[in-house]
Order: sequence, then structure tokens, then C-alpha cells
Amino acid sequence: MIFCPQKYKNSSWVNVNEKLNQLTGELEEKEAKLTLVDFLRSNIGITVELLSGVKLAPYQEITLKKMLHSHRSMCVWGRGLSKSYIAAIFCFLQCVFEPGSQIMVAGPTFRTSRFIFEYLKNIVSSPGAEYLSQCFGHRSERNDIFSWKINDGSINAIPLNGEKIRGFRSNVLVIDEYLLMPKTIIDNVLKPFLNVPLDIKERMRIRELEDKYILEGSLKHEERTVFENNSKMIALSSASYTFENLYTTYKDWRRIIEDESDNEEDNEKRITYFISQLSYEAIPPHMVDQSVIEEAKAGGSSKASFLRENCAQFVDESDGYFSAKKMNDCTLADGMEPSAMITGTAGKKYILGIDPSFSTSKTSDLFAMAVMELDDEKKVGTLVHGYGVAGGNLKEHIKYLLYLLSYFDIEMIVVDNAGWQFIDAATESETFKSAKKRLTFFEVDTEVDPKDYDRMLVKVRHQWSKESGRICFKQVPNVEWIRKANQHLQACIDHKRIWFASNIRTNVGAFEKASSASIDLNLISPKFETANELAEFQDDIIYQTKKQCALIELASTQQGTQRFVLPLHLRHDNTEKRARDDNYSALVLANWAVKLYYEVQSTAKEEEATFTPFFV
Repeated sequence: MIFCPQKYKNSSWVNVNEKLNQLTGELEEKEAKLTLVDFLRSNIGITVELLSGVKLAPYQEITLKKMLHSHRSMCVWGRGLSKSYIAAIFCFLQCVFEPGSQIMVAGPTFRTSRFIFEYLKNIVSSPGAEYLSQCFGHRSERNDIFSWKINDGSINAIPLNGEKIRGFRSNVLVIDEYLLMPKTIIDNVLKPFLNVPLDIKERMRIRELEDKYILEGSLKHEERTVFENNSKMIALSSASYTFENLYTTYKDWRRIIEDESDNEEDNEKRITYFISQLSYEAIPPHMVDQSVIEEAKAGGSSKASFLRENCAQFVDESDGYFSAKKMNDCTLADGMEPSAMITGTAGKKYILGIDPSFSTSKTSDLFAMAVMELDDEKKVGTLVHGYGVAGGNLKEHIKYLLYLLSYFDIEMIVVDNAGWQFIDAATESETFKSAKKRLTFFEVDTEVDPKDYDRMLVKVRHQWSKESGRICFKQVPNVEWIRKANQHLQACIDHKRIWFASNIRTNVGAFEKASSASIDLNLISPKFETANELAEFQDDIIYQTKKQCALIELASTQQGTQRFVLPLHLRHDNTEKRARDDNYSALVLANWAVKLYYEVQSTAKEEEATFTPFFV
């Protein structure tokens, strides 16, 4: 369905193709060029195919037309419907039709913003894009910005970390993964940014001249120049929960579109809005992998995850074991401490949970870690740092463990039963030996009889020793413990006894501290080239951890055993981009260790019994 309010229907609109059919005779060169421009701008599908060799579907052509003619555009599309690809096409069309356009492509992380830039590079270098490649000039790819000159303008991909954007001048902003953008950045950085036109100096000069002519009486006030608002913002996202900022923005824009009252008298400030909300059902069947859709449907077409990810529908709540809304309520607001971090705070203590994966395949499980900051007063933990890598080698994971031990005051480490191999490998590695780090295990028996539990805690307190590196314990993931640990995490979420760190990008002080932190980049994953990238990633990994938790379902085996797993259709996905639950598992482990830590702390350290032999 397409809806267009009466106020957006332009009575001066001209059918360019019909007008061109009426042309006769020959055209002067200038008139021919202008006529060609009119034709190409009115026939976007032909233009894109002529320039790049890409053939558009009708829905893509409609979307691009509205992006080019609207000041604010939002695309809420289902998974796999090529939002970023269409945005890349928009970027070169905007620069071709509007010379001098300065486009900024931004995302929650630099890697996200580079996706659109990479799509653009692939289009320009593909066969059939010979005309388009001639439009582009110098290209620069640095650690903090990708830039490409085109038609007296440029397309720039940058990380959107709050302060970074302030140093750039642009009139078009493309935001990928808008769902992940903090509201503070949108309100305090983006909106003011878009209110400043690129030609502000020229406008001021014209206004000064007009003021002078009005005083002289040679110009009337109503004859002033009407400046066109040429700023654009493109928001790309999948659907979200109704309690998140994306839905609030969606509702606001939709209300403006549907409001037929048009009392805006100042044309310089008038802003037009466009929303495209596309389910997989709304596009040609051959343009989406039907096997993926059928597999997703197998999990239930009314499931919240299917409605969000595939049908582009906003939903009120997750239908998993853990409440998405309650996790949102347990997330610290922008500016609150602690925020996500890449180095620990002096005087604070931390718990580390590790869910290892030893496969080097990109389709494997994640090697996941979760770092929780301890609040001794409230006896709760806050997730402040995460790690998740699929297919990394063991040496990378060992280096990252050393990084965490070096920059966070780790009190206790918990690994699943297979994790002891990783800890032992780390201790015996040259990386740890050269750093003079050693880790050993103390024993924890979660299956102990309840009447002996306090005695077990006393034993743990005697064995646990930071000085000797005996801070690790193995947790056997048996059925009973899995049930208790998940119930404990759910209770912590329900009663706000666990917290998720605030966004580091919205905390100027925290982000500057992270950016200038003197850390050994050789210890972190190769995919992070700078401290900035690692800091940005922390906001994303904490969000992804909550998202994984929201997907977890309580299932039963044929024998009646409870299982906490991803929905069936997601478990069947074996692709590189499949949904995973390993950061959730690391959080379950870390949260359980927080519980154990405070139980041990409250246990009196009894004197060890000794026996002195004597003669009788």
C-alpha cells in the first residue's frame, strides 16, 4: 500500500515523459542537456542501469525517487531486502543530480558505516558501470574515515561517535542501523548538524544585500529569496521493539505525514518526510531467499522475532524466556556510569565469564567473553565489556584474555567445563609467560548437598587467591545447573539485580578516555585497528548480548529435559551471519560468578585445623 497525503501532492508536477513526447525538431546543446537531465531524474530505473548496469525492481525505484525528493527518509525493511545496497545507489544518484553534495555515511560502528561504502565500491568497479566510474575521483581509506570525491562533492563513511561528526560539513546524512543509534546523539548532534546549510555564507551575503535594498525601498519583504532546504537524512533499519527510540521516531514521522493540516508558512523550514516499511511479502519472490523465509516460518510466523526481522513489524515485547523490555529497563541511561569500557576503572573489581569455541570456521559459534563490574554496595554486577569472535584462532583469544587481565582488575573467572583447556593453553603460552601471568583453578561444586553448601564456600575462600592467580573455576553445564543459572539471570533481570552499561559514544568523557587510553593494540582482535573501534564495538556487543537473551526459548526434549535454546529455525541456520547465543552464555556464566563472589565474600574465613603430634 502506498499513502501520500494531499499536502505532498504538488499541483505543479509535470509528466516529463509526456512533455518529451511532444518535442519536435532539433534542440540547442544547452537545452538538450537540460532535457536529458529532466528525463534521467524522472526515470531513475533507466538512469541507474545506464550509469551502473544495475537493474532496479519497481519498489527500489520508488524508494530511490522518494529519497531524492524528501528531506527525511526512513526505510524499515525486513532482513535481506538490501537496505544498504539501495543506500549506496542513492549516494551516487544524489551526487550526480546535485553537484557539490557532501554525503556522510554513518553507523553505530565504523565497520557498519563502511558496509555502504563497500557496496558503492563494488557497484563502481562492476561491468556496466563504466559511465559511473568516470564520475568518481580520488578515494581515501583511513582508519577514521573513508572518502570518495565525486562531482565537486564527496561521499564519506565515518564512525558516529558523537564528537567525530562535528568536524565534518555535510548536507546529506545516511545512517545505517538506525535502531542502534543512541537518542542523545540523534538529538544533540545530528539534528543541529542538519540545520546548517553548506552555503550558509552565501545565504548570509544575499540576506545582507536584501536588507539593504529593503531599507532603500527597492525591494519588498515578500520578494526575498526563498532558499531551498537541501538537507537530507536517510535512516535505515530493521524493525524494533515499541519501547525503543526507532519506533518513537517512526511514530513521530508518520504522524507528520498523515497530518493533513499544513500550516507551515515558512517554506525555508518546511521538511518533507518519507517512510518505507517493507516485509519480505512486499517484494518479488525471486529477490529474497525463499528457503530462508520458509525456515524462519517454521519457528512460527507469529513469533516476535519473525515479525521484526522478516515482516518489518514493530512488536511490544520479545516472546523468549528473558523479557526484552525488562532488559531495556535494566540498561543505564545515556551519560550514567558505568558506560561500556575498554579499560577498567581504578578501584573497581570485575568478573569474567568465558564461553569458548575452538573452531576456526567463520560459521562456528562465537568465542565469547563477558566482563561485569562489581558494585560492592548493592552486590550486583554490570555488563561493561564483551568479546565475540567466530572463527578466530586460539592465539587471538589468548592475547585478548591477557588484555582483559592487564586492563581490568579481574577478581574471578568462570569457564564452562571445556574452558579449562583454554585457560591451561593460555598459561602455557609464550604470550602469558613473557607477561609473567599465570592462572590456576579452585574447586566449586554446584551439585553439593544444600546442607554442605556453606562448607563448600569456606573451602572456596581458602583456595581462591589473586596473588597466585588461582581465580578460575570450571562450571559443568549440566541440566540442573543450566536451569538454576537461567532462573537466576531471569530473576536478576526482573528485579534489577543486573545492569547493562550505558553507551560509551554518548559519554564524551568516557569516550575521550577510551580513545586516548594507552593500550597494547597487539593484544586485541585484528579486526580492531584502533582503540576507537574497540570502544564503539562495546556498545554493539552489549546490545547484541541483550538481543541474544531475548531470543532464548525454554524448550523440552522428548525425555522432558528443559533446554534454553534459540528458536528452532535459527538453530538450523548454518550461514556465517546466523544468529548465535554465545554472548548470552558468557553472561549467564558471569552472572553466576557474581553470585558466587558475594556469597564467598560474606563467608567467614575459618582457620584451617592443624594437628600437632605428641607422645603419650
